[in-house]
Amino acid sequence: MLVHLTGTSLRVVPKTEGARARLNRDVICRAAQELLVAGDAESFSLRALGDHLGVDPTAFYRHFQDKEDLLREVGDRALAPSTKGFVSTDDPADDIRRLCLGVRRALLKNQVALSITSQGPTRHVNELRITEILLDALLRAGLEPKVAALTYHVFIEFTVGSAALDAPLAASAASRRETYQRWRSDYRALPADEYPAISILGPKLYPSSDDVFELGLDALIDRLVIAPKKP
Repeated sequence: MLVHLTGTSLRVVPKTEGARARLNRDVICRAAQELLVAGDAESFSLRALGDHLGVDPTAFYRHFQDKEDLLREVGDRALAPSTKGFVSTDDPADDIRRLCLGVRRALLKNQVALSITSQGPTRHVNELRITEILLDALLRAGLEPKVAALTYHVFIEFTVGSAALDAPLAASAASRRETYQRWRSDYRALPADEYPAISILGPKLYPSSDDVFELGLDALIDRLVIAPKKP
């Protein structure tokens, strides 16, 4: 219970009323993130969030349209580092490269957000900013509108897909090295006469996931953005 002074009298305020008064989008999103880290998006509910914050679930509808709107906001907030301070230049290819690297880096730091954004665009402020930057760069690179739209999806799917594949091992560098070493050992143990190519290249498989992503990203940029402008 909370006690508020009203004029010359004291008014006892139920806990839920005081908690509701302190609710805002930041508080709600932080609490939702905490629950999602402990569970997942499928089991997440506004009722559970209400219990966590000590408020009735209907209080959230003052700030968000529904549960999906809240989840998209949680996912979108994790994308903020990729757009903060981003300035487009006169080099569209470099803009695309920097943006995709930043988006992947942001998603690898927040697996909750990655699971949400993997389901589709958030259509909130940071995702909209990413979309605008990328589409603008593709148009400035000289791509026809239809091709630019298709190419946008190629870069987004490659970036988010790469993050989704790499995320399980992204948290711990030591664990990642041990896992990759174990995988390479399994390949080395295969009979060379049956798997000659694996025998030769197996020890070189699974290098840095960052290096793999950058190689693929550069190949896409060269093929889809730079090559079409060449005579």
